[in-house]
Amino acid sequence: MERFSHWLAWGAVALIVVFAGLNWQALNAPTSLDLLVMQVQAPLGMVLLGMTSVFVVLFVIATLYSRVSGLLESRRMHKEVRSAQELADRAEASRIEGLQHLIVTEFRMVNERISRIETALAEAGHDTPLVQLP
Repeated sequence: MERFSHWLAWGAVALIVVFAGLNWQALNAPTSLDLLVMQVQAPLGMVLLGMTSVFVVLFVIATLYSRVSGLLESRRMHKEVRSAQELADRAEASRIEGLQHLIVTEFRMVNERISRIETALAEAGHDTPLVQLP
């Protein structure tokens, strides 16, 4: 839809240029213009064509400003999302590291308990180990 509106706008500008070119004599014909405080002799068509050109230029500037501000906002949001993602990745890595440390500690404690139990059983006279490996 946006592309269609661009083509439509440029088509309108092209039609104005073609119309002005075909009617150049009429656009340049001097006429009496009333400016509320005085009257001047000037070509009305050229005055209106100049005003149209000013409005087209202002519209293009406003469109470019809107596009640039949208791109800058998008860039700022992308940076924020990237920093939030990095923060989440660091937090996840920290949690995984904590879990690994907890698992290692728990296995060490379980191994120590098994060793103490096996030692106690050996002292009590039991020769069979608690864990039979295939």
